[in-house]
Amino acid sequence: MKIGTEFNIFSSGYCRYGDDRYKKLKEHGFSCIDFNMSNTNTELYTSPKADELLLREKSLADAAGIEINQAHGPWRSPPRDKTPEDRAERMDKMKKSIRFTSLLGCKNWVIHPLMPLGADDMLTGNEEGTWDINFQFMKELLVTAKEYGVTICLENVPMTYFSLAKPAAILKFIQEIGDENFKICLDTGHVSVFADLSLCDEVRRLGDKIKVLHIHDNKCGKDLHLAPYFGTTDWKAFARSLKDIGFDGVFSLETVAPSTLSDTLFEKSSILLYEIADEIINGE
Repeated sequence: MKIGTEFNIFSSGYCRYGDDRYKKLKEHGFSCIDFNMSNTNTELYTSPKADELLLREKSLADAAGIEINQAHGPWRSPPRDKTPEDRAERMDKMKKSIRFTSLLGCKNWVIHPLMPLGADDMLTGNEEGTWDINFQFMKELLVTAKEYGVTICLENVPMTYFSLAKPAAILKFIQEIGDENFKICLDTGHVSVFADLSLCDEVRRLGDKIKVLHIHDNKCGKDLHLAPYFGTTDWKAFARSLKDIGFDGVFSLETVAPSTLSDTLFEKSSILLYEIADEIINGE
């Protein structure tokens, strides 16, 4: 199994290496990245030269032997999905992000569900409205994804009173969509926010619908994006569950060394993250 990591060209600690940033990733052991395009205020979404910027990133990654295995589409916190106008603006950004993903030579595009009726719709009885709005939105997005040969990977989220948060709800939604270009991103840390869920059980529940992973740890019911072993997850059991379902994708970390670290500590921390991931999937 390949090992990847989240990567943001605007804020990653790897930006300190300039054009050698992908070479450094490779030196630290990583072979893949999750290309972060979640912030719609960056020049990716505002500059007429966005295509040129992305093609250059792809060229640098290719030269270093780094695969862009997955990309994270737009996400805004707090969500702005309430009105038809909000959702139309979001749709435009989403479709642009799908095209960007294809431009990077990437096939997997990760997004969160819309939260048009709030992140606590289970408390207000709006679950059906959340489902219906998401269903129509995702069906439209799917047309663009198929045009560009991209798979939409819908991610489970950590909002405990949101009806499309848990993996079981995401699975039901995926099955209702019923398309090979619509799969699941399993986020390990988001599962652990729920005290009533077992990560290994959820892996087995989702099975071959899992297309990509977001790997991080949490504790105390909070979404902290900790490094593995710094929270409550049983990582050895998780690795066994991935083998049980025959997962052969990328073990992609969504936790990174802080960009504020000194060069020496950043390098040590990044290598340690790779070594932790390697021990989880290849250790005894």
